[in-house]
Amino acid sequence: MAERASTTTLPGTTGSAIDRAQLDRIVLRSNPDVQGTTMDGETVLLDLSTGRYYTLNRLGSVIWEHCTGHSTMTDIHAAICDRFDVVPSRALDDLVDLANELIQEGLLQQERR
Repeated sequence: MAERASTTTLPGTTGSAIDRAQLDRIVLRSNPDVQGTTMDGETVLLDLSTGRYYTLNRLGSVIWEHCTGHSTMTDIHAAICDRFDVVPSRALDDLVDLANELIQEGLLQQERR
């Protein structure tokens, strides 16, 4: 059975770093200074360069586990839609919003293929 998707947002997010027209060419990779661990479906991230901790809910955890530099944003979107009971447009909005927030916080890097 698919889980229901829900998100929480980090404060201070402005602008958009992700070009929605290029989702099949954008790959996300975690910053090498960020360590993460997942327990009970939630992920705790530690940015070793700043000492700041972040918590991701179940949806954020699924997104984070795909940020290895191998999956495109389109691939991650498909994984979210397979895993959660969510309208595809909502899943895409949540993915782009969280990716932008994590990029802004310096936790993720985006690469174009």
